[in-house]
Amino acid sequence: MPVTELAAFTTIAHNAVTPELLAACVQAVEVQDEWCAANLTSTPLGHEARGAALFQQVEDPAVILMTAHWASVAEHGLWIASEENERVYPAVQEHIDNDNIRFFHVDGIEAFTIVEDDEGAVPVLRSPVVGIALFSVVKDRKDEFESVYAGVKNIKEEFAKPYVHRGGWRIEEVEGREDVEEYVVIGGWESVKAAKEFSKSKDFDKYSDAIASVTLSVEVEHYKRLF
Repeated sequence: MPVTELAAFTTIAHNAVTPELLAACVQAVEVQDEWCAANLTSTPLGHEARGAALFQQVEDPAVILMTAHWASVAEHGLWIASEENERVYPAVQEHIDNDNIRFFHVDGIEAFTIVEDDEGAVPVLRSPVVGIALFSVVKDRKDEFESVYAGVKNIKEEFAKPYVHRGGWRIEEVEGREDVEEYVVIGGWESVKAAKEFSKSKDFDKYSDAIASVTLSVEVEHYKRLF
């Protein structure tokens, strides 16, 4: 099953993505592209085809997000351990708070698509804004959450059309919360304003009440693409 990588960094440049940081991140993606082409024969060519992209958070512009699709966490580990990564990553580290990194994988999805099979659907990498919703769930209620979410997710998906939304479970443990699982939904929007209009839609209360009954909290972030 595929996994989606989410790596969020905080810049040290007072809410700014400097040209130097952007250049270092772009170089890292491009070198990763070359490495994947040479070492992972089943991986599609080109960073967009791999879901590899850079984003800046709207709510906190100091946060940048790097994404990619991998066949597995182990496959991603091969890149992390490579000489190429060890060569380019230090240039990124110079511009970020290395004690404030959020890094994990989402199981079973390739969220940052560049094309979609459904006619008229807008893939995430072509969306003006990307929303990431993080649902915190007590481990013992994971199955219950899946059942409840399956019953109401179409409400949000229908409202968001033509933008595509996909979700999966975070693989790595939530830091400091061994009893909690996190379900992650990633999808596009026309704008942050359009995303917030969902809370005013006619079926939102049904969706919200159902989600609240099986979650500890819900955190929503929005991003705009840099590369």
